[in-house]
Amino acid sequence: LQSDEEGAPRDGFTFESALRACTGARSAELGRAVHRGAVSAGLAADVSVCDALVEMYAQCGDMAMARKVFDATPERDAVSWNVMLAGLLGHGGLSPQATEVWRRMLGEGHKPDSVVLSTMLCHHPDEGKQGLEVHAWVIRHGLETELSVASALIGMYSRKNELGHALSVFESMPVRDLASWNAIISAHNQDFRVLMMFRRMVDSGLQPNEATFVAVLSACDNLGLVEGGMRLFSEMENKYRIQPTVQHCTSVVNMLGKAGMVKEAYEFMSKRMCLSSEPTALRALLRASSAHGNIRTGEIAAKKLFALEPDNAHNFVTLIKMYEKTGKLEELENVKKMMRAKGL
Repeated sequence: LQSDEEGAPRDGFTFESALRACTGARSAELGRAVHRGAVSAGLAADVSVCDALVEMYAQCGDMAMARKVFDATPERDAVSWNVMLAGLLGHGGLSPQATEVWRRMLGEGHKPDSVVLSTMLCHHPDEGKQGLEVHAWVIRHGLETELSVASALIGMYSRKNELGHALSVFESMPVRDLASWNAIISAHNQDFRVLMMFRRMVDSGLQPNEATFVAVLSACDNLGLVEGGMRLFSEMENKYRIQPTVQHCTSVVNMLGKAGMVKEAYEFMSKRMCLSSEPTALRALLRASSAHGNIRTGEIAAKKLFALEPDNAHNFVTLIKMYEKTGKLEELENVKKMMRAKGL
């Protein structure tokens, strides 16, 4: 930054703008240079400049320096706390340090914004009570129905396999957006009511998106709902004009394979060239072939996988199991020799 004599103002706004540029460029080196300039300009105690510094260091991954600047800020406001907490959550989730800052923040009478609240709920550990503590605070402050917070709560209870609590949050929402519907559909990943929930969403007037079909097809895969899953896949392509992703297609391959429909799974893959070199789909096909003794299809999948993942021992082991089940002992020994030759 130029000095006053060179015509550039050296006020807080100038340094904030420069720090935002450094944050966008993820350049800690430039950020440190601006930091030195702010100190020499006597702005090291300016709250807005300090907030920008904390965000810059956090975005650049230097949490130690972000915390040092934060702790040295003489008068922290709500923005300061939210910036520091967001930085900690982005580097380690709801860690002990983030929990400590959260509690100190509340103790000083400041409130987290909805983005930080949602992030906290998304990052809470599966074990422990931090997520429940955040939910209790949300309820006390009447924020449970705020869209982003409610969706994060549904996701939290989904990860804890507490569908009842997820439904309770969802049903209490006065307004629901696509994110909240996607969250509750994901929460039904192991529940047969998932198709009913999908129809409820469509009947409410919302159009499903790519993420909706990832969630519902994954549930159909988990639950063995082959007929419903294939119908939904067809709707996705033909009714909603959504281009299937590898994730969508892999769920279908897995679903068909687990149901013993190995031939159908292979034909499904054959019609979609993008899957012919996709390891996740090929592994699903190989597992299904092994489980149901479909040697020809299993060998085709294994051959492609060996070319794509030559050092993945699991693929060789799956093929060995298939040969073991079908009594193909000579082929089994050949695969073992291949593994030994590769040092697997």
